[in-house]
Amino acid sequence: MNIDKKTVYSAAVTSFLFSYLVHHPILRHHIYSDIVAFWNRGFLPFLQVPYLEAEFEYPPLAGFIAYVSAFGRNITAYYTIFSLIIFASYLVLLELVMRIASEKGVGLEYVLVFLVLSPSIVLYSVYNFDMIFAALLIASLYLFSRGNLRASATVFSVAALIKLVNLIFLPFILMEIRSWRERIRYAVIAVGIFAVVNLSLWALNPKFIDETYLYHARWGLEDAWFIAFFPDRSSWDTAKLFSMLLMGYGLLKVYLCDFEDVYQRMFMGVAVFLLTTYVFTPQMLLWILPFLAIFGKIPIPYFGLELANSAILLTWFETSNPTKFGSLPQNFAILRAILLFMILLESYFWFRRSIQVVPSSQSA
Repeated sequence: MNIDKKTVYSAAVTSFLFSYLVHHPILRHHIYSDIVAFWNRGFLPFLQVPYLEAEFEYPPLAGFIAYVSAFGRNITAYYTIFSLIIFASYLVLLELVMRIASEKGVGLEYVLVFLVLSPSIVLYSVYNFDMIFAALLIASLYLFSRGNLRASATVFSVAALIKLVNLIFLPFILMEIRSWRERIRYAVIAVGIFAVVNLSLWALNPKFIDETYLYHARWGLEDAWFIAFFPDRSSWDTAKLFSMLLMGYGLLKVYLCDFEDVYQRMFMGVAVFLLTTYVFTPQMLLWILPFLAIFGKIPIPYFGLELANSAILLTWFETSNPTKFGSLPQNFAILRAILLFMILLESYFWFRRSIQVVPSSQSA
């Protein structure tokens, strides 16, 4: 199939426009989005500054984006500005993934499948900050692969200012750097920018850490497969400990394995995180779609994964208690986890085969 960039961009604009419309607050029966929910909390219409005048549970750059969008002064303008920021990130993501795919000899049809036609792209692009995070993460890896370590570290730190979880993935990049001096420099930049911004806000508001980051530590299980073992809310603290131990083990395994490049290692790390975290909201699946497009392979369980991930949101507000074990959303979340685990295993063995083939072909 011969698909050019123009076709991808044209289809992407249509896909994004559909995402914009289905969540649009002026629609009587619009599909829920966190973006609209932020506005309805009441502080953004009055341009109250997140972290200083109002609580906000996302890292500082996320709050800044929401605040800037609120200058529209009404919900439609706010929603549109927010969407345009996401759209710009989406275009950057598409361009970078197409460049990486072309360098790897992967056809653009995979970009079309995973980053344009995917149900998750339509449902969750205009939803939260996840598209922006995905674009920043891929941009950081792209710059890293081009040898521009300082720019990569800077973008990596900016990504952490959207999603704190990004710092968990830092070791996967550092181990790809051979020089210890460059490793230290990369880590200092990646952590330093994040630390300066957060410490500044903490100095201005001593409650900042508690209201922003510890807020998530107090959150319960949401769309995690192991709710099957911890269905009672009284056991959720134990579930979080289980999550932490399982995540540590999984990420360590990824760290110790050999991979062909940083994209493969990061994909494995992100997938392991999603499978072991106690909060795996459906929009977070956007994080792995760029990697699937780069690899140029459609995993067998992929289409089932997308259907299950979409069904979580579409059944959420039709269920009286959507976080309860046995509810439709949680059943779909468990199915999604099974399918994602299958994709993780399929990808792992595929990566291992590609590593074994390269040396043998070189020796021949």
